[in-house]
Amino acid sequence: MRKPVSTLFLAALCLTACAGALPALESPEDAQKYEACMREGIEILRSGNRDESARALARFKHALKLRPESAEAYYWIALTYSDQNNFPPAANNAKDATIYDDKFANAWLLWGQALMYMSQWRDALEKLETAARLDPENPITQYNLGRVHFHGFGDPDAALPKFRSVWQMSQRLRREHPEAAALVVQARLYMGYCESDRGRWENAINAFRDVLADVGSNYDAALRLAIAYRNSGRPAECQQILLNLVNVVPVDSPSNRRTLAETHLHLAHLYLRDPGLRNGELAIDHLKLFISFVGDAHPMLEAAREYVAAREIFD
Repeated sequence: MRKPVSTLFLAALCLTACAGALPALESPEDAQKYEACMREGIEILRSGNRDESARALARFKHALKLRPESAEAYYWIALTYSDQNNFPPAANNAKDATIYDDKFANAWLLWGQALMYMSQWRDALEKLETAARLDPENPITQYNLGRVHFHGFGDPDAALPKFRSVWQMSQRLRREHPEAAALVVQARLYMGYCESDRGRWENAINAFRDVLADVGSNYDAALRLAIAYRNSGRPAECQQILLNLVNVVPVDSPSNRRTLAETHLHLAHLYLRDPGLRNGELAIDHLKLFISFVGDAHPMLEAAREYVAAREIFD
């Protein structure tokens, strides 16, 4: 599963004024200190420097000491933990925010998102549905609901309308929030995944093409587009994309190595199975490259090794 939505975008959409009236017995001096701590913490987070997030967390926690029942402070503490990919305390603090303000849609959203990244799918769905009831127009809530249905429950039929609504909403939002451009791309990518899982290859092709029109270096979209072409009976277009990926994907990360492994595996499949492209020598070459890139964890690894070994014996 992909990383959390950027804190900058989440904060831009979820900025809240839930501090409300001053609690009883709070002095004007404490109120000023509270506001200063919150403002400083938010400014640090908005700087985008994750190395500084510990300072932001300290400011929010100090604000919470000054106002122990502040849903706002709990929320920003949760958001900071989420930005650090530290999801258990993110979930706990978002939960506390909802205790002090049970209509705080963005706290329910953050709670559900943290639970989602902890693979607590049913609880995540419940919290995100509450967030959606309170604020049905928040695209991040709908995006996370789509991911819970897709990854947690394996239900592309339930996930697809969520991603479609995110795609539509985010295209409008990106004019005011440039960060929304990433959400547009991710929603469209997931639409392609859902359409592929349903075997609706032309719809999948359109989705992956849209992603590549926005981000030409989205290698996952390119690989998925190639697979969709093959499954829709267009092997030559599939081959063209796969050969291009072999030449452009850098070997600089585990993710890219996995993409290259899958690319070589699909090329081998084309050269073994497609009547117009059949070429045993090329298939073996690509299987060897698949083996070199894939590491030790792939369901096709042993079969590829056995096939290559058998061909080498006969040759």
